Amino acid sequence: MSTVTTDKKQLYAVTLFTLLALIFIIPVRNEYSRWIAAAAFLIAAFAAYTFVKKRSILSYNKRSVLLLMTVTALLYLVLYYLSGLYFGFGATYVKFSILQPIAYVIPITIIIFSSEYVRALLHWQGNKFVSLAAFVICVISDVLIAGGIRGISTSYKFMDFVGITLFPAITGNVLYHYVSKRYGMLPNVAYRLIITLYSYVLPIAPDAPQIFPSFVLLVMPLAICAFIDALFEKKKRMATQRKSKFGFVAPAIAFVAMVTFIMLVSCRFQFGILVIASPSMEDEINVGDAVVFESYEHCEKIEENDVIVFSKDGNKNFVHRVIEINTVNGQRQYITKGDANEDADAGFVTDSQVVGIVRFKVLYIGYPSIWLREIFK
Repeated sequence: MSTVTTDKKQLYAVTLFTLLALIFIIPVRNEYSRWIAAAAFLIAAFAAYTFVKKRSILSYNKRSVLLLMTVTALLYLVLYYLSGLYFGFGATYVKFSILQPIAYVIPITIIIFSSEYVRALLHWQGNKFVSLAAFVICVISDVLIAGGIRGISTSYKFMDFVGITLFPAITGNVLYHYVSKRYGMLPNVAYRLIITLYSYVLPIAPDAPQIFPSFVLLVMPLAICAFIDALFEKKKRMATQRKSKFGFVAPAIAFVAMVTFIMLVSCRFQFGILVIASPSMEDEINVGDAVVFESYEHCEKIEENDVIVFSKDGNKNFVHRVIEINTVNGQRQYITKGDANEDADAGFVTDSQVVGIVRFKVLYIGYPSIWLREIFK
């Protein structure tokens, strides 16, 4: 029977202690929350330094990756501020003051250095559970830098948190995890300091929608990861890997899924899908939900209380409930109303304007579409 060595016990203990401590800290949001998080990461870093075995990273490309990530972060910053020529400029969301270093810059710097040190020591052990836990710990570090999760009281705020904070933290840490194991912690530290601290150091920022920089920080780490992999790692793998006979399967599945989704969105099947961007049907159908509707030409007659998709004002579609049906000169006229609206819609809807009848909804999956719309509107 295999036994857990003392080294492994210490490794698991440090990992679980850090993870549980941070989970308890996440809901905290006050003027001292970042200092509390910084203290927790310092303790975790000290515990990792004391009880976890050190391993060295041997790579000839450490400096190249450090330079690449530093330059990329600076380039992002320059381009982001150039976008202010289009969006205009405004004050940063944190009020600028002489106490900024004490309140934000110092604790955030401690969190970044400490979390990367913890990641490095845990991730380098080659233990899958510990490596995954290190990933979660460092995602939490980004969430704590952003202010934690306290104050998320509605599903709409929660989905904003997911899109603006959590998803970029996850993709960012995909890059950091990849780089840390191969090239050490310094490239990650430089990159994170630049893309994080500017809003606490500079008094103004582009007045762009908040989702705009979040989208860039969602995509950019994956692009950097792919570039580093192609630049330094691909040749090594090509020398040792054989081609798989089934390498076409994943792209084929992705292609079929993409075509099916496009057909649904364009209503080429009996059923179509529509993302809800208005709160007029809350709480029955919320912003970010997607409704699946049956094309009207395939439907039976519309009845009162049906939720229908209809077109008005050109190509704009609405999703409202039928509250009354009248027949005038043989033509059916539908009076509609959003569940959350006090009054019925102005005018009426005719059969020629009905696109379909809603059959069911899928929660939250429409949020990416809404976020993209916010970016490019």
